[in-house]
Amino acid sequence: MPANLPPQYFEAERQYREARSIPEKIKAVESMLAIMPKHKGTDKLRGQLRSKLSKLKLELEKKGGIGRREYVFNVKREGTAQVLLLGFPNVGKSQLVLALTNANAEVGDYQFTTRKPIPGMMPFENIQIQLVDAPPINFEIGEAWLSPMVRNADALIIMVDLDGDPVAQMEEVLAKLEGMRIKPIGFGDEIIHAGEERFFEQKRALIAANKLDLDGVRGQYEMLRERFGRSFAVFPLSAQRGIGMEDLKRGIFEALDIMRVYTKPPGKEPDFSEPVILKKGSTVEDAAYSVHKDFVRKMKFARIWGSEKYQGQMVKKDYMLQDGDVIEFHA
Repeated sequence: MPANLPPQYFEAERQYREARSIPEKIKAVESMLAIMPKHKGTDKLRGQLRSKLSKLKLELEKKGGIGRREYVFNVKREGTAQVLLLGFPNVGKSQLVLALTNANAEVGDYQFTTRKPIPGMMPFENIQIQLVDAPPINFEIGEAWLSPMVRNADALIIMVDLDGDPVAQMEEVLAKLEGMRIKPIGFGDEIIHAGEERFFEQKRALIAANKLDLDGVRGQYEMLRERFGRSFAVFPLSAQRGIGMEDLKRGIFEALDIMRVYTKPPGKEPDFSEPVILKKGSTVEDAAYSVHKDFVRKMKFARIWGSEKYQGQMVKKDYMLQDGDVIEFHA
């Protein structure tokens, strides 16, 4: 089967031949791997490039070109939760963070614009969610920075470029994560607790399919949705034009598997500006403990205002809460 390599591949190959340093060669090889179509005709070439990449990284490490301290990045957690954006070079991650947050991200039409993680705060209704734009996953410093960042995040956005081969990009990201013993799961999947599935850490994830505004990409989107739509929520968007932003915001909130509840003193109005953040499936007792541990010991019952029950209904400690419920504790 012929390889049928695109013109961008040969440009990356030229950059490899002209590279004067090991990091430049690593960039070029990783670009070739990212651009290369994934089918039987490219299996042998892909294997050769992976072998070459491993040798280059080993050579760089031996020369001390990159110390471990340089590529282990830590981002201080802020807001309600932290969500990490993953993707290959030039898929539009920085543009998306710029569109959704207050981050001062550099945006360019060339590869490897983002050299370090860039955090920003995304407002969603009455909460703030931290988005972190990670360097491209084939950045030359490799997995040493990626693994701790992924494990530290509450959820993942895997961003793909509809103007390229989004299915191949997604498969490459999943393979990268699998190599780190990390398994992305969709919204409806149940997280398996430690011991039930050994070695793998599960992270909720969604797919952001960027550059929907370009001509001729609708077919690529349909192929992406057909291949991965049963496993992950897929959000078509254009970060540059602001298309699909509100749907993505809601999707990010749902991926976090959290809910907001509100407390009120008897006879007074609730404060909707300060929600109590709980995991879905939490109870009145969980809410009481999150406000103050003494509430659990002193509480006799609670009253609930929300969509599931009539207003002000008396409930017990094990009552399961819903997003938006208002709780009035009684000692």
